Amino acid sequence: MGEVVNGIDVNRLREVLREVERNKDAVARISRFSARVRWLGSGFNFKAYIRDHSFAVSEPQDVGGVDAGPRAIEYILGALGACYATGFVLNATKRGVRVRNLEIALEGEIDNILVFLGLSNQGHPGYRRITAKAYIDAEADEKTIKEIWEETVRTSPVGNTLTRQVEIIPEARVVKS
Repeated sequence: MGEVVNGIDVNRLREVLREVERNKDAVARISRFSARVRWLGSGFNFKAYIRDHSFAVSEPQDVGGVDAGPRAIEYILGALGACYATGFVLNATKRGVRVRNLEIALEGEIDNILVFLGLSNQGHPGYRRITAKAYIDAEADEKTIKEIWEETVRTSPVGNTLTRQVEIIPEARVVKS
């Protein structure tokens, strides 16, 4: 193992970046993702499966769920925060900046939840606004930290997914048990 910055082997990271830069197959391998979500047979309880991982998705008790996990809409905040944190550590590491502590605090405001509940046609049921605040302690001056943060936000796959129009192709297939 070579030089380690932020728990990341810098030489290995550079190798991966070089490989992706010159090899279209490597780009294709890291450009597609998949997941499955299964209803657990009762109430608002679901399990999501991604690679070798799984997690609960549920609604809180105050809306009829059992609160076995975050809501799907809350996972969006977690995904955005995790993407920003990942991007910041990646960009800091590429610059040789050691991160001592990093936290991303997110808040989301739904435009009109009544649309989702079938009680209104005004507005939309998605987020209207998401605030993401980064709290960063790193071995760099404020200007460098802000540059890394700006690059992180600009290049975030989750952030870009949320701020750009994405083609979603929904299909329903009837399966008999």
